[in-house]
Amino acid sequence: MTLPPTSLRRALSGHRPARGKLYTPRVQAGVVEFARGRRAEGASWKQIAGELGMRFETVRRWCAREASRSGLRPVVVVDAEAPGRGVAVVSSSGHRVEGLSLEDAIAVLRALG
Repeated sequence: MTLPPTSLRRALSGHRPARGKLYTPRVQAGVVEFARGRRAEGASWKQIAGELGMRFETVRRWCAREASRSGLRPVVVVDAEAPGRGVAVVSSSGHRVEGLSLEDAIAVLRALG
């Protein structure tokens, strides 16, 4: 049996589960870090949960939640033709021209080329 780091063991042993009594984000992060390392070594969720003294579904769910957070990021899509905006052209010497229409930007690029 692999033991988690001393600080994590201490935090887990000091927690008395009860309805509505959540683990701190710091403890959850420690559990996720430990579990990921053990999973990379080939340990099962049940083994890891036993080493931590927790329910295996809790450990697995925390790790799955962290994996989904780091995988996708929200994206804001804006209209390229929105008023007040435009295309910006930056020359190789660092000059910048902003607010151009697409046609004007093409003309500038052709003139520079």
